Amino acid sequence: MNPMRILVVDDSALVRQIVTRILSDAAHIEVVGFARNGVEAVAMVRELHPDVVTLDIQMPEMDGIEALKHIVRDSSARVVMLSSCDDPETTYRALEAGAVEFISKPREGLASSMERLSGELLRAVRTAFAISPEKRVPVAPVPAHEHPEIPPSDTDPRQLVCIASSTGGPLALERVFAGLRTETPTAFLVVQHLPAGFAGSFAARLGRVAGFTILEAADGMRIRSGFGYVAPYGTHMQVTGSPGAATMIRLVDGPTLHGLKPSADPLFETAAECYGSAVTGVVLTGMGSDGALGMVAVKAAGGATIAQDEDTSVVWGMPGAAVKLGAAQYVVPIERVAVEIRRTLRGPEGAS
Repeated sequence: MNPMRILVVDDSALVRQIVTRILSDAAHIEVVGFARNGVEAVAMVRELHPDVVTLDIQMPEMDGIEALKHIVRDSSARVVMLSSCDDPETTYRALEAGAVEFISKPREGLASSMERLSGELLRAVRTAFAISPEKRVPVAPVPAHEHPEIPPSDTDPRQLVCIASSTGGPLALERVFAGLRTETPTAFLVVQHLPAGFAGSFAARLGRVAGFTILEAADGMRIRSGFGYVAPYGTHMQVTGSPGAATMIRLVDGPTLHGLKPSADPLFETAAECYGSAVTGVVLTGMGSDGALGMVAVKAAGGATIAQDEDTSVVWGMPGAAVKLGAAQYVVPIERVAVEIRRTLRGPEGAS
């Protein structure tokens, strides 16, 4: 088995050292070089032909976004961005430009973050390596909706839409939420595997695309119709309540599931317990199998289940696992997911 060849790019010598140490200690990984800025990175990609590049965003001479564009255009390398949550919008621009994963950049001097960084970095580069180069095609950003300010809803939802996604998920979720509506008494709950510190900014970004309010979930938060909620890093999101009654979010600090926290399975399973057939479960692109068992629970409770198809998924791990378990009633391309979700929703007179 040939080792995965990785180029490490960062203007910080300490970060280069930390990242290299983590990667070099792992099996079947070879660090083939280092670059201190975007200009060096572009030249070294052409010379060394790495499989994966870990790329800083803020660098002198040529920043990471510009270097990324050259790398995606001129090579088959997959790019993992090392990003700061202080500038999340730049990270999302990198995904639009062809990056396949991103993780939080280590803060210099914080040795306590090494264990978390190690796990996230190794997961990210292995996921990136498994992605076909043609799946890195840059995606046109979804425009924000022009909409009037919507007053806060006092209505308890009669239906829940639960969505799980991982690698490739941020852009897939934007496409889905751009096609959703809030006419029915429905709330939308999302588990997207994000690095620490990104859930709030991602929720706000989805809200701009959707045209309705989307929030980072908090423990004890009341779930309202016409709102969306994104699970924060480090806890599992669950729901309590029943259709049309007080429905609350619970954040549970339990063990990781599938190596993840949050995992989508606790959300799907508790939603199915509380709402039964009034749940729509959706699994989008992502590595692994998170959400598949949750989809089984939703389907068993009489809810509708939707999976993204293989052709439009960056990684067909999560939706593929749901399909293999027989849990997905509808398997559709990403541009059809919002249509299928709307089709499963019922108006107030039909909700139960």
